[in-house]
Amino acid sequence: MYPTIADVLARPEVRAGAPAVRAGRAALGTEVRWVHVSELAEPAGTLPDGVLVLSVGLPAADPTTDPARYVAAVRAAGGVGLVVEIGQHLATLPDPLVQAARAAGFPLVELRRTVRFADVVAGVLETILVERHARASFTEHAGSAFRTLTLHGADPQRVLAEAATLLDGPVVCEDLAHRVLLTAGEPDLRDWPARSRLAGPAGPEGWRTAPVGLPGARWGRLAVPARPAADAEDRIAAVLGHAADALSLLVRDGAPAGLLRAAHAALLGALADATPVDTDRLAVRARAAGIDTTGEFEVVLLDGGSAGTAPAVVPDAVVATAGGAEIVLVPLPRRAGAGSRADELVRLLPAGAVAAVAGPGPFDRLPELLREARAVAAAYRSTSPDGARPPVPPRGGRLGVRGLVWRLGDDPRLLGFVEEQLGPVLALPGPEREQALAGLDALVDAGGVVAEFARRIGTGRPAAYARLRRLSALVGADLTEPEVRTSVHLALLGLRRAGH
Repeated sequence: MYPTIADVLARPEVRAGAPAVRAGRAALGTEVRWVHVSELAEPAGTLPDGVLVLSVGLPAADPTTDPARYVAAVRAAGGVGLVVEIGQHLATLPDPLVQAARAAGFPLVELRRTVRFADVVAGVLETILVERHARASFTEHAGSAFRTLTLHGADPQRVLAEAATLLDGPVVCEDLAHRVLLTAGEPDLRDWPARSRLAGPAGPEGWRTAPVGLPGARWGRLAVPARPAADAEDRIAAVLGHAADALSLLVRDGAPAGLLRAAHAALLGALADATPVDTDRLAVRARAAGIDTTGEFEVVLLDGGSAGTAPAVVPDAVVATAGGAEIVLVPLPRRAGAGSRADELVRLLPAGAVAAVAGPGPFDRLPELLREARAVAAAYRSTSPDGARPPVPPRGGRLGVRGLVWRLGDDPRLLGFVEEQLGPVLALPGPEREQALAGLDALVDAGGVVAEFARRIGTGRPAAYARLRRLSALVGADLTEPEVRTSVHLALLGLRRAGH
């Protein structure tokens, strides 16, 4: 916001005086908040803080002035440096004054040619006022931007994106456990929890942070994970303050659990759908979001809105909705001989709640496992009657004949086989066709056992036998023969796969 002493010395009106730094060169980066002409040897009470003092040398030329005391008095009064013009009152800077300034590390500059102090003061003060106006305008713009987002109920990610744009750098929102909930501006998330615990202006990386949440209910914080430039402090503070206020109002009920679920969903979506998948980068994101990536995982695909009960069964499971599916990432226990936690989840969830299971495998195989689970669930759905759910959740590599039919897809040979086996059934009028297909499904599911077939179609055994004879006559083969039922079963799967 403010020019430094070096900036002032570089101004044209100052350079015209051929400035020479005689002491305090290391402190030329000190900010100048004001410029003032003073010829008082004891200026206490006459100077504002952060002032660069200009002098034609009257105190220095006075033999009664004690140089060390003069330097100390200027510093105590708020001066950050002293510029003395050589000329009418002073032929050269007294050596005792130079030595006193050097001993104090206080910037002392001599102007070897006459300049108009009024021009120096006007130029520097104009710069300061312009910077102050720019700061005020930026702060007002930031406040207006975040107020607008809040009033329109913007997505929290949009708030973070606005903060990153205003700061032209990365911004991270984390919860109190240092799990990353939102990011913008591509921050470096490596070793995030450990680095974040040490974060702060006094920390090794000099981060700037702001708490998020209503007073008495803080749930996280915003962080700029980089050491800021000296002139960016005020901007960062303004942006983080306004952004934190916006998030505190926008994220209320369930915070920050909802944001963590969204972070997990985005991660699982990237693992499942990104092309190509950078598993190393995604592992960094996963660890930043509180997921241990060192062990193995099973993937459980849910059906029927049971995702909310999964954490009660497997507390460290990662639950998210990605790609239109409810996914549970189940970490395997590290102890030897531990059973499948996915199977445990399947046993404790309602019947039919699990659509597919895949794994186990390490983190870098998760893209493959997620795709496998989706494919298995799609294969079962596409080869089953509407609304049917697997009694035992299918696993990748264990779909058997359904997997074969799924892979064949709309292969003409499969379609020809369906027509060959079920042609007379498919030629029936709509209601009769559906009734016949339902009967064939029940017979196949019953494994040809007439008592079970009767139970499935809701009749007694004599009626079931009669129905079996009619169906056999319709397909032109004896359905009591296992091979015939197998052929019909394959044809029924192919029929559903083709979408009939």
